[in-house]
Amino acid sequence: MRIKISIHKFFIFFVLLFSTNLFAKDTELVFWQFVVPEKEMRKILDEFEKINPHIKVKMQQLNWRDGLDKIITSIATGITFDVCELGSTWVAYFASNELLYDISDYIRNHQKEFFYDVLTNLKWKDKYYSAPWVAGTRVLYYNKQIFARAGIDPEAPPTDWNELEQYVFKIASKCPDVYPFALPVGENYTPWQTFLPFLWSAGGSLFNPMTNEVTINSKTNIDTLDFYKKIGRYSLLTRQAHIDRNFSLGKVAMIISGGWNLGLIPRLNPRLKFGVSTVPGYNKNSVSFLGGEVLGIYKRSRNIEDSKLLIDYLISPEVQMKITKIVPSFIPTSKECLNDPYFLSLPYKNIFIDQIKTSMSPPPNPKWAQIEEEISWSIEDSLFHDIKAEIVIKNLSERIANIISLESKWGGKSLYSKFTTIIFIISFISLSIFIFILVKIIKKSYVSEIPFRKSIPMYLFLSPWLIIFIIFYLFPFIYSFVLSLTDFSPLKGFSGFCGFGNYAKILADPEFKKSFMHTLYFAIGTCPVSLLLALFTSLIIYRKVPFHRVFQAGIFAPIAISVIVASTVFSYFFSTEGIFNKLLFMLHLPNPFPDNWLINPSLALISVMIMNIWYSFGLYMIILTAGLHSIPKETIEVSVIDGVNSWNRLIHVILPQLKPFILLVVILNTVKAFQVFPEIFTMTQGGPHGATLTLVYYLYKTGFHEFDMGKASAIGYILFFIIGFLSVIEIFIFKKDEIYER
Repeated sequence: MRIKISIHKFFIFFVLLFSTNLFAKDTELVFWQFVVPEKEMRKILDEFEKINPHIKVKMQQLNWRDGLDKIITSIATGITFDVCELGSTWVAYFASNELLYDISDYIRNHQKEFFYDVLTNLKWKDKYYSAPWVAGTRVLYYNKQIFARAGIDPEAPPTDWNELEQYVFKIASKCPDVYPFALPVGENYTPWQTFLPFLWSAGGSLFNPMTNEVTINSKTNIDTLDFYKKIGRYSLLTRQAHIDRNFSLGKVAMIISGGWNLGLIPRLNPRLKFGVSTVPGYNKNSVSFLGGEVLGIYKRSRNIEDSKLLIDYLISPEVQMKITKIVPSFIPTSKECLNDPYFLSLPYKNIFIDQIKTSMSPPPNPKWAQIEEEISWSIEDSLFHDIKAEIVIKNLSERIANIISLESKWGGKSLYSKFTTIIFIISFISLSIFIFILVKIIKKSYVSEIPFRKSIPMYLFLSPWLIIFIIFYLFPFIYSFVLSLTDFSPLKGFSGFCGFGNYAKILADPEFKKSFMHTLYFAIGTCPVSLLLALFTSLIIYRKVPFHRVFQAGIFAPIAISVIVASTVFSYFFSTEGIFNKLLFMLHLPNPFPDNWLINPSLALISVMIMNIWYSFGLYMIILTAGLHSIPKETIEVSVIDGVNSWNRLIHVILPQLKPFILLVVILNTVKAFQVFPEIFTMTQGGPHGATLTLVYYLYKTGFHEFDMGKASAIGYILFFIIGFLSVIEIFIFKKDEIYER
């Protein structure tokens, strides 16, 4: 009896043990990050999993170029994270959209462990929504060899604005073969990161984050911009990456840059003798930009407590030190780490630690991405054009006030009314009636004589294409039209119909007018040249000159290359040390100012046009070559026998018969010109100061930078109607002779 009871108990214990193991699941945390290389980060996460065996961490590696866009898009489509690394200036946006979990209690319990300034951008409306991870700042790098040539003590870098100005003038007069200084332009991120520390050092500010009162329009800030312009006249004006490279090669005397140069300089130029010091400040008040990587928890995460464990582990001093050694450009945010012997062994690191203690972050604002763009563009306006600082600052003040105002002129729900809803319903019904009538007309015009049963196999064979067309073309086409009549954010979702308000906003937006004109210039500049080059090369190939096959393959080859790769290569060609400037030098022609073509407002769009023409005309050459081969040889032979010369033969015999192919090339070329995007995205990102802002980039910027998908959809439809209108005109022009004959 006892044996039976024991067996019974053992059986129950075994079942309970088995069921526990069967139903118990490890927690899986999704972690998105930028800063640490994937393999190294995986090792750190493996250590965390050993300490917390019930947690498994799935990591997603992002990159800085488009990481923010990917995070926004992923959240909008329901693909979310538990813990995510964010840039410190992004926190206000995510917090204001109620996407981050409030960790105020955690931060307040640990805030003494961090140096205070890193917490500035982590707070939104008196609550903390992320934890500081690692920080970064900018310092002054100076070339000791250039200092010695200019008669400056190589061990005495400038400490204030007066000394900086004197050093710049002295180097400019005694070392004309180098740049005394360098200022970043041509991108949205780095110009303001260099300019704002000058402004903060003099006691200036942008706006009050508590009241949103704009304070930038002051004499202090105007004087700061005047000083910035003064040293800018003697500076290399280009992108930060080019600045760092030129300093490493000994072509620039002083730059303001980050810790990544401590690894870049020895790699590019091991013999360079350089020094590092804090940034020169107004009256020796050294201030620099304080950036950082922070960790936030998704508000709707199902694993809040486990996510806190992961954050607590990642921001521990031990892990921060590991990351700092892996990525030396960063500095731990933990006070405890700053006394680590590792920093004592690296003298330059101590400069960064000293600088970070006097560094500042921009005031938190959900619309900082738009504000930073306006600041960077205003800086470029001041440096490239002879515009008074007072006017630049005044215009910037008005634009910032516009951005941070709670209600814009056309703002969101203010357009929503019964009237706009009625307009939407009427327009939708009208569209449905129009489609119904169109289908009826087509059906009457093409009455099928094939019985329905016999046509079933035909529809079955067509069904794969029809399904793809309906799901990926027709549905998005209709859905985006409906979206264009709404206020829709990828994060906040649908907030009501606004009728044609988005279209009204676009047509009244100066940026739309600017982007339309740039796109029109682009089309006018590329389409005729591409067509003429394609026609010229196709005629050469048709005449079968020696090596015509090699010639044809060489011209067509760019089409086989990714447009992103081609754009990247041409970005180097148009840089300061690129092939185009070398060509000007060989021809004894002066270089443009600035000599990086892609940040020169007068040359940026032309540069993209050159790249686009080189890349695309090979395709049109193939089309026209096929057209030439379709012309009956007898027709050409008859014209030769009749004594028609080559020019008249081309004009009166070949081109008329080539007209359908030319029409195809013209329409394709027009469509591609008005849809230009990869080249702009890779080479200029719409800059400098909107000089290459095109319609599709304007659409991308509206949808993925300003996160206004309703307005972005409306831009897409306006672009659709513009392309359609131009295509109809082109067809009419080419077919008008046939129309008159009929």
